Amino acid sequence: MIFHVGNLLHSASVDSTNFSPIIKEKRWFFLHVGVAPFFNSGDWANRYSTSVNIPLSFEYEHRSSYSVGVQYSFFVGSDVNDSNIYAGMSNEEGYLIDVNGYPAVVRTYQRGYSIRGYALKNWILHRGRDHRFLLQAGGGFGWYEHYTKFAFDVDQVPQIDGIYAGGYAMRTSGPQASQQLRLQYINNEAISFSLGLELAQGFGQRTSPYDFSTQTRNEGTYNDNQWGATLSIMIPIKYRDRVSEVDYYMD
Repeated sequence: MIFHVGNLLHSASVDSTNFSPIIKEKRWFFLHVGVAPFFNSGDWANRYSTSVNIPLSFEYEHRSSYSVGVQYSFFVGSDVNDSNIYAGMSNEEGYLIDVNGYPAVVRTYQRGYSIRGYALKNWILHRGRDHRFLLQAGGGFGWYEHYTKFAFDVDQVPQIDGIYAGGYAMRTSGPQASQQLRLQYINNEAISFSLGLELAQGFGQRTSPYDFSTQTRNEGTYNDNQWGATLSIMIPIKYRDRVSEVDYYMD
């Protein structure tokens, strides 16, 4: 009897040396701040061939398994095709004239925004005690809007001043779908970031009933598509976990 109890105690002491740690996955809250150069296609490319998006995202990541978030992006750009904007406002020599009768200098910019919710499936590619390397894939849905902003160096041009500017700005808005594939690096001791590819498809309508540039009515749906790369710095807000960071199992 005593010999049997001794064997059990000896086995327990041997097994206790074979415990190995299991690193538990945390539940993270991140703030993403990034930049995304995009190429435009479809109707969007008729006036803007490229865009620069500045995305801001709030994201919840559940134990490196999936992520959900909300993203707001600013659209900016100066690559505007203005060849057909001023056709009906030029004089006989082809010059655009300002309110004082002098040749006008008008600068054009692209402006806009998108807001969407998204969900991603995550796969762990590499895992260390204080860092993770993930592959993420998913998509989202939301709303977008873009338009042309006019800036005048000296005096304004009456035809595109005030309420008349809406007829030339091609302001377009509507629902937008998106898909993304990205790599995410999380490190408790250093900078965390994500790098990926993104596609977006917008189905918009013009907010102005008439296009003054082409002298036509704005009717139907406009297909506005984008594709490009995204890079964002991830700022951890906080993480939560009801289980201890390290658990154990027996070999």
